[in-house]
Amino acid sequence: MAGAQQLRVEPLQPGGVPRLPEVCDRCPLPHDRPPGTDQPWVAAAAEAYGCCGVLARIGDTPVGHILVSPPLHAPVRGPYAAAGVSPDAAVILQFYVHPEYRGRRVGRRMLEELAAMLVRRHVGGIEIRASRSDPTCLAPPEEWLLEQGFRVVRKGVFGSRLRMDLRTTRAWWPSLAEVEDGVRQLLGRPATGPEPARRGSGP
Repeated sequence: MAGAQQLRVEPLQPGGVPRLPEVCDRCPLPHDRPPGTDQPWVAAAAEAYGCCGVLARIGDTPVGHILVSPPLHAPVRGPYAAAGVSPDAAVILQFYVHPEYRGRRVGRRMLEELAAMLVRRHVGGIEIRASRSDPTCLAPPEEWLLEQGFRVVRKGVFGSRLRMDLRTTRAWWPSLAEVEDGVRQLLGRPATGPEPARRGSGP
């Protein structure tokens, strides 16, 4: 059974983006074709970060993913059109955990691996839109993100923009040695071990 196996988090390459599941209808990604097909942010992310995000698997079963983009290439449809994202930040476009695997630290583990990867790329921060009332794969729960080390940089009526400063936020990183080990695993082999955005509820 997949749930009895270890969680692996690995870099998501451009070729894997079109194969991701359709997770909701409110993302800033086009819905008339698979996400990432012929979209400029995919190539831009791969060039800037070496991948388009991270993918979580238990056994051979995908259980979650994060899509990330450089701020100047984030799709204009959605919350980043006028959000004023910081130029040194990577923008999370999608943060999804399969409903059957929420509450099992999948989201936190993906965030840890993404942060470690971006630190190696000298990215200053991660920015994301959050929701206070109706979380989706586009806007995870604000409370959960705050617990992970994000802070609010722009308040909104329905949701705020949050940022994690990668140069200063280490509260939930177990140790520098473990972070470096996570980076090595990302660059060399999948990491192991067992959470966002869940549609309609917290992680």
